[in-house]
Amino acid sequence: MDNSLLFSIVIPTYNRSSDLVRCLNSLVSQTYKNFEVVVCDNASTDNTKEIIERYNGLLNLNYIYLTENSGGPAKPRNVGVANAKGEWVCFLDSDDWYTDNKLEYISNLNLDEVDFIYHDLNIIQNGVVIKKMKSRNLSKVDAYHDLLFNMNAIPTSSVCIKKFFFNKTDGFKEKKDIIGLEDFHLWINLAKIGTRFRYVSIGLGFYFIGNDNLTVTDERQVNRYKFLYQEFIDLEKDKGKKIKIKAALNYHIGWVHYKNKDFNKGMSFLVKSVINGSIVIKFRSVYFLSRGLVNILIGKLNS
Repeated sequence: MDNSLLFSIVIPTYNRSSDLVRCLNSLVSQTYKNFEVVVCDNASTDNTKEIIERYNGLLNLNYIYLTENSGGPAKPRNVGVANAKGEWVCFLDSDDWYTDNKLEYISNLNLDEVDFIYHDLNIIQNGVVIKKMKSRNLSKVDAYHDLLFNMNAIPTSSVCIKKFFFNKTDGFKEKKDIIGLEDFHLWINLAKIGTRFRYVSIGLGFYFIGNDNLTVTDERQVNRYKFLYQEFIDLEKDKGKKIKIKAALNYHIGWVHYKNKDFNKGMSFLVKSVINGSIVIKFRSVYFLSRGLVNILIGKLNS
């Protein structure tokens, strides 16, 4: 194992001191030891600072406290990367954690042939692994349109990226219009500039489902998807590709309405995504259309 490569692990956090203990413990246990941890605190009011101090002798720590909460993880991630010293930057949310061999596994890959690495995550709820968050390989030819046509394939807490490529973009978009989707927005822009992606099809980390995850299923999320996709719809010159991007947007809108149990409203968007979407979008749209129809029928029978 070559220990010469320095990784920087960027952790945004806000009032999650108890979760942060579990997160940092997973870093203490790493079998690969040449890494720094940059914790960027988004103006926490709990005992986060005291928790961090416990790890000063156990980890190479850089604790940055933002005096004003930015309303989301984009700014603390950007600040963290700006202060990172490593050639490779890994992202880790403070309520998630790594397997002990995460960095060792990444360090043993041929890193000259790749710029961006991501992997599966084990989903934890109530202390139990309930399933695996499966990612997928992106197109080697056109990762940009793959992401736009087929949805986000990359969980943020699995990502390791060359800092050089991160710095070729504007980083995570800090506008609140896409809060919770700023990671997807960045992956699309990275793909656009030719970043080489590598998918590792094993679970090298854990994704925690709690009561305060950022994802919501209401009109706010619909507006966020609209804001994100419209940027790339406007940029697209090819009519056929533009239609597929719009279909992906319609799928997301329909899915949000489905999750919000507004089945009738979601149906029209899912139908559009079935007609014009990629194979992945068509398959998922048909699935939620059928589920929605069943729920509508059950509702009518019970009324």
